[in-house]
Amino acid sequence: MLDRFVRVAALSEVPEGGMLGVVADDVEICLARIDGELFAVGNVCSHFYTWLSEGELLARDREVQCPMHESRFSLLTGEVNEPPAYEPIEVFAVRVEGEDILVGPRQD
Repeated sequence: MLDRFVRVAALSEVPEGGMLGVVADDVEICLARIDGELFAVGNVCSHFYTWLSEGELLARDREVQCPMHESRFSLLTGEVNEPPAYEPIEVFAVRVEGEDILVGPRQD
């Protein structure tokens, strides 16, 4: 759990339509970039310990698909949209300051 905003990457490190796995304060995070918008979710599949950043980015649906068993998670809410996973993943707030990407706690 992040309790503050932390720099995790440069904007240039996350290509359009791509993903990048990063670590902030020992928290595994998957960054995704769709149509210039950045998303940050937990990088570990809640079904099986696999990095989501190594899966597929489903841009149209704003989802990430696990490379192991193809569970799909919403980048907006972290909810499971396709099993076998049934537990949601964490969603983080994202800020861009200059060329730096920062992630922090989500304020709902």
